[in-house]
Amino acid sequence: MNMSPMRTSAEGVTAADATDLAPEELLRLAVHRDPQVRARIAARADTPAGALISLGYDSSPHVLTALLSNPRTPSSVVRRLSDHRDDAIAEAAVQRLRNGYR
Repeated sequence: MNMSPMRTSAEGVTAADATDLAPEELLRLAVHRDPQVRARIAARADTPAGALISLGYDSSPHVLTALLSNPRTPSSVVRRLSDHRDDAIAEAAVQRLRNGYR
């Protein structure tokens, strides 16, 4: 799939939902300006680990919540988010640690 620069957020969301994205396209969308696009990439099972780690530093709670819902998110990212300043993010990370990494 040849990806040209996206002009609108809707185009970014549509691109992020495409099933045939190459790893380099997922990496590019992981730094999209729209948090909705980044959240969709954070939730994808085929997102490269490097992108998941990078998304762990995102400022958007929506992105971080999507990241915590992804079973492929590295445990190191989940552990760091358990100390997040946003109580909802921190609690979700703690729950994920309790339930997912035994």
